[in-house]
Amino acid sequence: MLQMRLKSSLTSNITTLYREVNGRVRYYRIKTYLTLFGEYLLVREWGGVDNKRATGKKQSYFSTLNETIKAIEKIITLKNKRGYL
Repeated sequence: MLQMRLKSSLTSNITTLYREVNGRVRYYRIKTYLTLFGEYLLVREWGGVDNKRATGKKQSYFSTLNETIKAIEKIITLKNKRGYL
């Protein structure tokens, strides 16, 4: 029951970047959530499109929306340099 309440109280935003490597499509997904405590959770997942599960996953917490936006912009800039669109 508690887990259901937690899921319903989160608001999320998802950004997905793609690139092709050796004929295989890779993805990098960035999700943001507003937690119950007013913090922002940034979840990064990456892997191949043909896989059922993500190859890797990282989570970071930020206290303000500005910090979260700066982190997302930095991640997207770095990923664009690596070929993700």
